[in-house]
Amino acid sequence: MKRVAALRLDAEWGKVRAGRPSASPAQRERMLTDLISALAPHAARDPSLAARLSLRYGDLARHHFDTGRRTDALLAVDQAVRLGAGPAEHGAEHARWYARALLSQAVYLAEPLSDELGLPRYPFPPNGEQPCAEDRLAGLAAVEATHRAIAVWERLDRSDPRNGEGLAQAYVFLGDRLEELGRPVDAAEWAVRAERGFQAVRQVPDPGDRAHAAVLDHLRDQLERRLRRCPFEGGLTRLHKRGLLPDRLVPLAVLAARIEGVDPRAIAEGLGLGRTEVGRMLRARSWRAVWRFDMRTADGSWAPLAHPWRGMDAVTDCTAEEAAADLIDAFRTSPDVPPAPWRFALWWDEEEHLDGSRVRMTSEAFEEPAADPS
Repeated sequence: MKRVAALRLDAEWGKVRAGRPSASPAQRERMLTDLISALAPHAARDPSLAARLSLRYGDLARHHFDTGRRTDALLAVDQAVRLGAGPAEHGAEHARWYARALLSQAVYLAEPLSDELGLPRYPFPPNGEQPCAEDRLAGLAAVEATHRAIAVWERLDRSDPRNGEGLAQAYVFLGDRLEELGRPVDAAEWAVRAERGFQAVRQVPDPGDRAHAAVLDHLRDQLERRLRRCPFEGGLTRLHKRGLLPDRLVPLAVLAARIEGVDPRAIAEGLGLGRTEVGRMLRARSWRAVWRFDMRTADGSWAPLAHPWRGMDAVTDCTAEEAAADLIDAFRTSPDVPPAPWRFALWWDEEEHLDGSRVRMTSEAFEEPAADPS
């Protein structure tokens, strides 16, 4: 009877989980706590109830995370993972639940490594700001949990679209976790694998499937952003050698390499292209140089200057250093610039954190412009 009562509670929670009827956060937490208490005595003897208990711990973890209680979320998801491991060996549905619990665990672990927009906080190693040791260890644990989830999905029948899509989604999560740790090349690799995985699930795309199209659009945007941060040697060349540089993104890779300062002949050799083809791509595609000069104020802070010392322009077949050199020369020889310490930064496409600039220089350190290693 107690087992039946527990299942009845579970069915009631299923309605609330789906939003019918609505419930306050306090009510949802109370329902989950009662449900977990009802299921727990039966879980040791019944793998299906153990799997369901794992699922409800996962719901509780999500509730805690959504209400800003990450520590409680991690405790709950640890229980979800522990309880889900055994049942995952005995059924595909339970294995899917277990894999999702592992992915959720990874998200909660890696939370300090992303900002409020979900973008990585520390994407520019080795010269950019770095996470504290505790957060970095949590990020590494998140990568490990995601690899474990991928291993679960890989054991399942790929002919089932749910499994193929789950594996592709796990690839997306792994790319996100690696980007958070400042590894854009590895992140780009998994974004390509994810895109191919989603395309394989829907070999004949359905124009009406907006969710699938949105996922692919998001992946393409992610991949382009990551490619912009990949170095040429050991980055773009590695993707090319592994067959993980989509044809549509080869012109972007050529442009990225040229902005970095790579000679066109080396670009052609590293990406398996003809020299003429590289030249044609560079002539046909410009990039947007965005720059800013800041002046040191009396209180020691930096204040940006107005146009033309803060602006943007399209440049063609030009490295970041060459674009920066022209701007710095014009600034140094301008009679309108006050005699005060200054600093300069140049970005590709949009102004962002200084760590992400392609060229940085400050008058105080008498440094020559140099491409950012990231």
